[in-house]
Amino acid sequence: MLSADLYKHNRNAFVRYLISRNIARFSNTAYYIYFMWEIIANYHSVFLVSLIPGFSMLGYFIIAIPEGSIIDKYDRHIIYIAVNVLMVITYSFMFFGRGLFIIYAVDFLSSMFMWVISDDFRALTKEIIPADHMAKAQAADQFTSGIFTLAGILLGGIFIFMRYYSVYTTLIGISLLAMGMVFISGTIRVSHRSLVKNGFGGTIKIIKNIIPFLLLTMLLNGLFVALDVFASGLIYIVMHATSIYYTFFIAGFPAGMLVGGLISMQSFFRGYLNSNKLLAFYVFIVGGIFVLISFNRIPILDGIGTFVLGIILAFINIYIETMIMNSIPSSITGKFNSLTAMFSVSASPVMAFVFGYLSKFLYFPYIITIVGIIMVFTSLIVIQIMDSFNKAMKKVEQENPELF
Repeated sequence: MLSADLYKHNRNAFVRYLISRNIARFSNTAYYIYFMWEIIANYHSVFLVSLIPGFSMLGYFIIAIPEGSIIDKYDRHIIYIAVNVLMVITYSFMFFGRGLFIIYAVDFLSSMFMWVISDDFRALTKEIIPADHMAKAQAADQFTSGIFTLAGILLGGIFIFMRYYSVYTTLIGISLLAMGMVFISGTIRVSHRSLVKNGFGGTIKIIKNIIPFLLLTMLLNGLFVALDVFASGLIYIVMHATSIYYTFFIAGFPAGMLVGGLISMQSFFRGYLNSNKLLAFYVFIVGGIFVLISFNRIPILDGIGTFVLGIILAFINIYIETMIMNSIPSSITGKFNSLTAMFSVSASPVMAFVFGYLSKFLYFPYIITIVGIIMVFTSLIVIQIMDSFNKAMKKVEQENPELF
Protein backbone atom coordinates (compact mmCIF):
# COMPACT_ATOMS: atom_id res chain seq x y z
CA MET A 1 0.00 0.00 0.00
CA LEU A 2 1.28 3.47 -0.87
CA SER A 3 2.37 5.68 2.03
CA ALA A 4 -0.35 8.26 1.40
CA ASP A 5 -3.07 5.58 1.20
CA LEU A 6 -1.79 3.92 4.38
CA TYR A 7 -1.86 7.25 6.22
CA LYS A 8 -5.44 7.94 5.09
CA HIS A 9 -6.55 4.47 6.15
CA ASN A 10 -5.03 4.70 9.66
CA ARG A 11 -5.61 8.40 10.28
CA ASN A 12 -8.92 7.97 12.13
CA ALA A 13 -7.44 5.28 14.40
CA PHE A 14 -4.44 7.51 15.12
CA VAL A 15 -6.75 10.41 16.01
CA ARG A 16 -8.77 8.20 18.41
CA TYR A 17 -5.65 7.04 20.22
CA LEU A 18 -4.26 10.58 20.24
CA ILE A 19 -7.41 12.08 21.78
CA SER A 20 -7.71 9.23 24.30
CA ARG A 21 -4.09 9.69 25.39
CA ASN A 22 -4.62 13.42 25.74
CA ILE A 23 -7.83 12.98 27.75
CA ALA A 24 -5.85 10.78 30.16
CA ARG A 25 -3.17 13.48 30.31
CA PHE A 26 -5.91 16.05 30.92
CA SER A 27 -6.99 14.30 34.13
CA ASN A 28 -3.42 13.60 35.24
CA THR A 29 -2.42 17.25 34.78
CA ALA A 30 -5.46 18.52 36.68
CA TYR A 31 -4.60 16.27 39.63
CA TYR A 32 -0.96 17.38 39.54
CA ILE A 33 -1.76 21.11 39.49
CA TYR A 34 -4.46 20.90 42.16
CA PHE A 35 -2.33 19.14 44.76
CA MET A 36 0.84 21.15 44.01
CA TRP A 37 -1.13 24.22 45.11
CA GLU A 38 -2.96 22.49 47.98
CA ILE A 39 0.31 21.34 49.54
CA ILE A 40 2.06 24.71 49.31
CA ALA A 41 -1.06 26.47 50.68
CA ASN A 42 -1.64 24.02 53.56
CA TYR A 43 1.90 23.03 54.52
CA HIS A 44 4.01 25.99 53.26
CA SER A 45 6.77 23.55 52.32
CA VAL A 46 8.62 23.60 49.00
CA PHE A 47 10.14 20.22 49.94
CA LEU A 48 6.71 18.56 50.31
CA VAL A 49 5.69 20.07 46.96
CA SER A 50 8.85 18.66 45.35
CA LEU A 51 7.67 15.16 46.28
CA ILE A 52 4.77 15.46 43.80
CA PRO A 53 6.96 15.59 40.64
CA GLY A 54 9.40 13.28 42.41
CA PHE A 55 6.85 10.50 42.88
CA SER A 56 5.41 11.17 39.41
CA MET A 57 8.75 10.38 37.77
CA LEU A 58 9.63 7.63 40.22
CA GLY A 59 6.59 5.64 39.14
CA TYR A 60 7.82 5.47 35.58
CA PHE A 61 11.37 4.70 36.64
CA ILE A 62 10.07 1.57 38.37
CA ILE A 63 7.71 0.38 35.60
CA ALA A 64 9.90 1.32 32.62
CA ILE A 65 11.68 -1.97 31.86
CA PRO A 66 8.76 -4.40 32.31
CA GLU A 67 6.28 -2.18 30.44
CA GLY A 68 8.57 -1.92 27.42
CA SER A 69 8.73 -5.68 27.06
CA ILE A 70 4.96 -6.02 27.56
CA ILE A 71 4.21 -3.37 24.91
CA ASP A 72 6.36 -5.18 22.34
CA LYS A 73 5.03 -8.66 23.21
CA TYR A 74 1.27 -8.23 23.55
CA ASP A 75 -1.58 -6.51 21.73
CA ARG A 76 -0.97 -2.78 22.16
CA HIS A 77 -4.67 -1.95 21.85
CA ILE A 78 -5.60 -4.28 24.73
CA ILE A 79 -2.78 -2.83 26.83
CA TYR A 80 -4.14 0.65 26.14
CA ILE A 81 -7.60 -0.26 27.45
CA ALA A 82 -6.29 -2.22 30.47
CA VAL A 83 -4.11 0.64 31.71
CA ASN A 84 -7.02 3.09 31.40
CA VAL A 85 -9.07 0.75 33.62
CA LEU A 86 -6.24 0.87 36.19
CA MET A 87 -6.29 4.66 35.99
CA VAL A 88 -9.99 4.70 36.95
CA ILE A 89 -9.31 2.41 39.92
CA THR A 90 -6.40 4.60 41.04
CA TYR A 91 -8.48 7.79 41.17
CA SER A 92 -11.09 5.88 43.17
CA PHE A 93 -8.56 5.69 46.04
CA MET A 94 -9.16 9.43 46.59
CA PHE A 95 -12.48 8.44 48.13
CA PHE A 96 -10.53 7.45 51.28
CA GLY A 97 -9.31 10.97 52.06
CA ARG A 98 -6.85 13.71 51.17
CA GLY A 99 -3.92 13.03 53.50
CA LEU A 100 -0.37 13.20 52.20
CA PHE A 101 -0.12 9.42 51.91
CA ILE A 102 -3.20 9.24 49.64
CA ILE A 103 -2.02 12.26 47.62
CA TYR A 104 1.42 10.78 46.97
CA ALA A 105 0.11 7.26 46.36
CA VAL A 106 -2.42 8.37 43.74
CA ASP A 107 0.21 10.68 42.22
CA PHE A 108 2.66 7.77 42.00
CA LEU A 109 0.20 5.29 40.45
CA SER A 110 -1.65 7.66 38.10
CA SER A 111 1.61 9.07 36.75
CA MET A 112 3.03 5.57 36.31
CA PHE A 113 -0.03 4.50 34.30
CA MET A 114 0.06 7.75 32.33
CA TRP A 115 3.63 6.98 31.28
CA VAL A 116 2.58 3.50 30.12
CA ILE A 117 -0.29 4.98 28.10
CA SER A 118 2.11 7.46 26.48
CA ASP A 119 4.68 4.78 25.60
CA ASP A 120 2.00 2.48 24.23
CA PHE A 121 0.71 5.36 22.12
CA ARG A 122 4.19 5.99 20.74
CA ALA A 123 4.55 2.31 19.81
CA LEU A 124 1.13 2.35 18.12
CA THR A 125 2.09 5.51 16.23
CA LYS A 126 5.25 3.83 14.96
CA GLU A 127 3.16 0.90 13.73
CA ILE A 128 0.45 2.78 11.86
CA ILE A 129 2.05 6.02 10.62
CA PRO A 130 4.40 5.94 7.59
CA ALA A 131 7.83 7.55 8.04
CA ASP A 132 7.17 10.38 5.58
CA HIS A 133 4.08 11.41 7.56
CA MET A 134 5.70 11.10 11.00
CA ALA A 135 6.63 14.79 11.33
CA LYS A 136 3.00 15.74 10.59
CA ALA A 137 1.80 13.25 13.22
CA GLN A 138 4.26 14.59 15.79
CA ALA A 139 3.20 18.17 15.10
CA ALA A 140 -0.43 17.16 15.62
CA ASP A 141 0.65 15.42 18.83
CA GLN A 142 2.30 18.59 20.17
CA PHE A 143 -0.65 20.75 19.13
CA THR A 144 -3.31 18.59 20.76
CA SER A 145 -1.11 17.91 23.79
CA GLY A 146 -0.91 21.65 24.31
CA ILE A 147 -4.69 21.97 24.16
CA PHE A 148 -5.43 19.16 26.62
CA THR A 149 -2.58 20.00 29.00
CA LEU A 150 -3.73 23.62 29.07
CA ALA A 151 -7.27 22.44 29.76
CA GLY A 152 -5.93 20.18 32.54
CA ILE A 153 -4.10 23.09 34.14
CA LEU A 154 -7.22 25.24 34.01
CA LEU A 155 -9.27 22.39 35.50
CA GLY A 156 -6.67 21.99 38.25
CA GLY A 157 -7.08 25.68 39.02
CA ILE A 158 -10.86 25.27 39.10
CA PHE A 159 -10.50 22.27 41.43
CA ILE A 160 -9.01 24.61 44.05
CA PHE A 161 -12.44 26.22 44.43
CA MET A 162 -14.45 22.96 44.33
CA ARG A 163 -15.48 20.50 47.02
CA TYR A 164 -13.13 17.52 47.32
CA TYR A 165 -15.69 14.86 46.31
CA SER A 166 -16.29 16.80 43.08
CA VAL A 167 -12.56 16.58 42.32
CA TYR A 168 -12.22 12.81 42.44
CA THR A 169 -15.56 12.09 40.77
CA THR A 170 -14.57 14.40 37.90
CA LEU A 171 -11.21 12.64 37.52
CA ILE A 172 -12.90 9.23 37.44
CA GLY A 173 -15.37 10.44 34.81
CA ILE A 174 -12.61 11.82 32.60
CA SER A 175 -10.69 8.53 32.81
CA LEU A 176 -13.78 6.59 31.76
CA LEU A 177 -14.11 8.87 28.75
CA ALA A 178 -10.45 8.26 27.79
CA MET A 179 -11.07 4.50 27.90
CA GLY A 180 -14.26 4.79 25.87
CA MET A 181 -12.50 6.61 23.02
CA VAL A 182 -10.58 3.47 21.99
CA PHE A 183 -12.74 0.70 23.44
CA ILE A 184 -13.99 -0.31 19.99
CA SER A 185 -11.03 -0.87 17.70
CA GLY A 186 -11.25 -0.13 13.98
CA THR A 187 -9.29 -1.90 11.25
CA ILE A 188 -5.62 -0.89 11.29
CA ARG A 189 -3.02 -1.66 8.65
CA VAL A 190 0.50 -1.82 10.01
CA SER A 191 3.18 0.42 8.50
CA HIS A 192 6.25 -0.68 10.48
CA ARG A 193 6.60 -4.13 12.01
CA SER A 194 9.67 -6.31 11.83
CA LEU A 195 9.21 -10.03 11.23
CA VAL A 196 11.97 -10.62 13.75
CA LYS A 197 10.94 -10.37 17.40
CA ASN A 198 13.96 -8.86 19.08
CA GLY A 199 14.68 -9.06 22.78
CA PHE A 200 16.54 -6.54 24.87
CA GLY A 201 19.81 -7.58 23.19
CA GLY A 202 18.87 -5.74 19.99
CA THR A 203 17.82 -2.69 21.96
CA ILE A 204 21.11 -2.64 23.87
CA LYS A 205 23.04 -2.66 20.58
CA ILE A 206 21.36 0.60 19.63
CA ILE A 207 21.58 2.22 23.06
CA LYS A 208 25.31 1.59 23.40
CA ASN A 209 25.88 3.70 20.30
CA ILE A 210 23.84 6.71 21.38
CA ILE A 211 24.96 7.18 25.00
CA PRO A 212 25.88 10.90 24.49
CA PHE A 213 22.38 11.61 23.15
CA LEU A 214 20.76 9.85 26.12
CA LEU A 215 22.94 11.75 28.58
CA LEU A 216 21.84 15.00 26.92
CA THR A 217 18.14 14.15 27.30
CA MET A 218 18.77 13.07 30.89
CA LEU A 219 20.43 16.39 31.69
CA LEU A 220 17.73 18.52 30.07
CA ASN A 221 14.87 16.59 31.70
CA GLY A 222 16.55 16.78 35.08
CA LEU A 223 17.11 20.51 34.84
CA PHE A 224 13.65 21.31 33.47
CA VAL A 225 11.96 19.83 36.54
CA ALA A 226 13.23 22.85 38.53
CA LEU A 227 10.26 24.89 37.31
CA ASP A 228 7.84 22.11 38.31
CA VAL A 229 9.32 22.03 41.80
CA PHE A 230 9.53 25.78 42.37
CA ALA A 231 6.54 27.12 40.40
CA SER A 232 4.11 27.28 43.32
CA GLY A 233 6.85 28.62 45.59
CA LEU A 234 7.76 31.39 43.15
CA ILE A 235 4.18 32.58 42.91
CA TYR A 236 3.02 32.02 46.51
CA ILE A 237 6.14 32.62 48.62
CA VAL A 238 8.32 34.98 46.55
CA MET A 239 5.69 37.07 44.76
CA HIS A 240 2.84 36.65 47.28
CA ALA A 241 0.45 36.23 44.35
CA THR A 242 -2.81 34.27 44.14
CA SER A 243 -3.52 30.87 42.63
CA ILE A 244 -4.73 32.60 39.44
CA TYR A 245 -1.15 33.68 38.67
CA TYR A 246 0.10 30.20 39.50
CA THR A 247 -2.38 28.73 37.02
CA PHE A 248 -1.30 31.33 34.43
CA PHE A 249 2.36 30.46 35.03
CA ILE A 250 1.80 26.72 34.60
CA ALA A 251 -0.61 27.21 31.69
CA GLY A 252 2.09 29.05 29.75
CA PHE A 253 3.82 25.77 28.86
CA PRO A 254 0.92 23.98 27.14
CA ALA A 255 -0.34 27.22 25.59
CA GLY A 256 3.09 27.70 24.07
CA MET A 257 3.23 24.04 22.97
CA LEU A 258 -0.16 24.50 21.30
CA VAL A 259 1.15 27.46 19.33
CA GLY A 260 4.45 25.71 18.61
CA GLY A 261 2.61 22.63 17.34
CA LEU A 262 0.36 24.79 15.16
CA ILE A 263 3.36 26.59 13.66
CA SER A 264 5.12 23.28 13.04
CA MET A 265 2.13 21.94 11.11
CA GLN A 266 2.60 24.67 8.49
CA SER A 267 4.54 23.56 5.41
CA PHE A 268 6.72 26.70 5.34
CA PHE A 269 8.15 25.84 8.78
CA ARG A 270 9.01 22.18 8.16
CA GLY A 271 12.55 23.02 7.10
CA TYR A 272 13.24 24.59 10.50
CA LEU A 273 12.46 21.36 12.38
CA ASN A 274 15.44 19.31 11.24
CA SER A 275 18.41 21.54 11.95
CA ASN A 276 20.91 20.68 14.68
CA LYS A 277 22.08 24.29 14.75
CA LEU A 278 18.56 25.51 15.49
CA LEU A 279 18.18 22.84 18.17
CA ALA A 280 21.31 24.18 19.90
CA PHE A 281 19.91 27.71 19.61
CA TYR A 282 16.61 26.60 21.16
CA VAL A 283 18.43 25.11 24.17
CA PHE A 284 20.42 28.34 24.55
CA ILE A 285 17.21 30.42 24.59
CA VAL A 286 15.62 28.07 27.13
CA GLY A 287 18.57 28.63 29.48
CA GLY A 288 18.28 32.39 29.11
CA ILE A 289 14.56 32.34 29.91
CA PHE A 290 15.23 30.29 33.06
CA VAL A 291 17.63 33.00 34.25
CA LEU A 292 15.09 35.75 33.51
CA ILE A 293 12.34 33.89 35.38
CA SER A 294 14.59 33.48 38.42
CA PHE A 295 15.11 37.26 38.75
CA ASN A 296 11.67 38.47 37.68
CA ARG A 297 9.19 39.50 40.40
CA ILE A 298 6.19 40.35 38.22
CA PRO A 299 3.90 37.28 38.09
CA ILE A 300 2.42 37.91 34.65
CA LEU A 301 5.89 38.18 33.06
CA ASP A 302 6.78 34.73 34.35
CA GLY A 303 3.66 33.42 32.61
CA ILE A 304 4.84 35.01 29.37
CA GLY A 305 8.23 33.37 29.90
CA THR A 306 6.71 29.90 30.27
CA PHE A 307 4.61 30.55 27.15
CA VAL A 308 7.75 31.18 25.10
CA LEU A 309 9.36 28.11 26.70
CA GLY A 310 6.36 26.06 25.58
CA ILE A 311 6.75 27.16 21.95
CA ILE A 312 10.45 26.29 21.94
CA LEU A 313 9.81 23.00 23.75
CA ALA A 314 7.33 22.01 21.01
CA PHE A 315 9.99 22.60 18.34
CA ILE A 316 12.53 20.55 20.31
CA ASN A 317 10.10 17.70 20.97
CA ILE A 318 8.92 17.42 17.35
CA TYR A 319 12.48 17.30 16.04
CA ILE A 320 13.71 14.73 18.54
CA GLU A 321 10.57 12.55 18.52
CA THR A 322 10.42 12.42 14.71
CA MET A 323 14.09 11.51 14.53
CA ILE A 324 13.68 8.71 17.09
CA MET A 325 10.43 7.33 15.68
CA ASN A 326 11.89 7.10 12.18
CA SER A 327 15.17 5.58 13.40
CA ILE A 328 14.00 2.83 15.77
CA PRO A 329 12.52 -0.45 14.43
CA SER A 330 8.92 -1.17 15.47
CA SER A 331 9.75 -4.57 16.99
CA ILE A 332 11.71 -2.92 19.80
CA THR A 333 9.91 0.43 20.10
CA GLY A 334 8.47 -0.40 23.54
CA LYS A 335 11.75 -1.71 24.92
CA PHE A 336 13.71 1.18 23.45
CA ASN A 337 11.33 3.71 25.02
CA SER A 338 11.53 1.99 28.40
CA LEU A 339 15.32 1.68 28.49
CA THR A 340 16.00 5.18 27.19
CA ALA A 341 13.58 6.49 29.80
CA MET A 342 16.00 5.14 32.39
CA PHE A 343 18.32 7.88 31.11
CA SER A 344 15.98 10.73 30.19
CA VAL A 345 13.33 10.33 32.91
CA SER A 346 15.38 8.96 35.79
CA ALA A 347 17.05 12.33 36.30
CA SER A 348 13.70 14.03 36.95
CA PRO A 349 12.71 12.39 40.27
CA VAL A 350 16.30 12.56 41.46
CA MET A 351 16.61 16.25 40.62
CA ALA A 352 13.15 16.99 42.05
CA PHE A 353 14.31 15.62 45.41
CA VAL A 354 17.70 17.37 45.06
CA PHE A 355 16.13 20.74 44.21
CA GLY A 356 13.66 20.39 47.08
CA TYR A 357 16.45 19.53 49.51
CA LEU A 358 18.73 22.35 48.29
CA SER A 359 15.91 24.83 48.84
CA LYS A 360 16.40 24.31 52.59
CA PHE A 361 19.85 25.89 52.34
CA LEU A 362 19.75 28.07 49.22
CA TYR A 363 17.22 30.69 48.15
CA PHE A 364 15.40 28.67 45.48
CA PRO A 365 15.22 31.38 42.76
CA TYR A 366 19.03 31.20 42.73
CA ILE A 367 18.77 27.47 42.02
CA ILE A 368 16.72 28.32 38.91
CA THR A 369 19.44 30.80 37.90
CA ILE A 370 22.10 28.09 38.13
CA VAL A 371 19.92 25.71 36.10
CA GLY A 372 19.59 28.34 33.34
CA ILE A 373 23.33 28.90 33.20
CA ILE A 374 23.96 25.15 32.91
CA MET A 375 21.51 24.99 29.98
CA VAL A 376 23.30 27.84 28.21
CA PHE A 377 26.61 25.98 28.41
CA THR A 378 24.91 22.72 27.38
CA SER A 379 23.75 24.34 24.12
CA LEU A 380 27.40 24.53 23.03
CA ILE A 381 27.64 20.74 22.64
CA VAL A 382 24.18 19.98 21.20
CA ILE A 383 25.26 20.03 17.53
CA GLN A 384 28.09 17.57 18.12
CA ILE A 385 25.84 15.19 20.08
CA MET A 386 23.05 15.19 17.49
CA ASP A 387 25.50 14.60 14.64
CA SER A 388 26.92 11.64 16.55
CA PHE A 389 23.39 10.22 16.99
CA ASN A 390 22.72 10.23 13.24
CA LYS A 391 26.08 8.63 12.46
CA ALA A 392 25.59 6.00 15.16
CA MET A 393 22.15 4.97 13.86
CA LYS A 394 23.44 4.58 10.30
CA LYS A 395 26.27 2.42 11.64
CA VAL A 396 23.86 0.22 13.64
CA GLU A 397 21.57 -0.28 10.64
CA GLN A 398 24.51 -1.31 8.44
CA GLU A 399 25.97 -3.73 11.01
CA ASN A 400 22.64 -5.15 12.27
CA PRO A 401 20.16 -5.16 9.35
CA GLU A 402 18.12 -7.90 11.05
CA LEU A 403 16.92 -5.38 13.62
CA PHE A 404 15.27 -3.27 10.94
